[in-house]
Amino acid sequence: MIVTVDEVKTHLRIQCDEEDDYLTSLIAQAQAAAEDYCRTQFSDPAPEPVRLAVLLMVGFYYENRDIPDMTTYKAMRMAFDNLLYPYRDPEKMF
Repeated sequence: MIVTVDEVKTHLRIQCDEEDDYLTSLIAQAQAAAEDYCRTQFSDPAPEPVRLAVLLMVGFYYENRDIPDMTTYKAMRMAFDNLLYPYRDPEKMF
């Protein structure tokens, strides 16, 4: 994974270990979304904007797991897409 559980815990200011498995699943989902958007596989170390996009999506899903808010999702998704746009592989788009 291009982002570790410890990085996510620091990003979200989580100090306990009880949710590590849940955070791992969120990281995998966010990385899969980034790779799907870019149509490429990222290896470690990934470019910093890619890492930030994954952290952003993990943070959104962690903080909003009980309260779906389309406005907040759209704002997060716009930032996610903007961070990843330079890393898209246009030859694999269609």
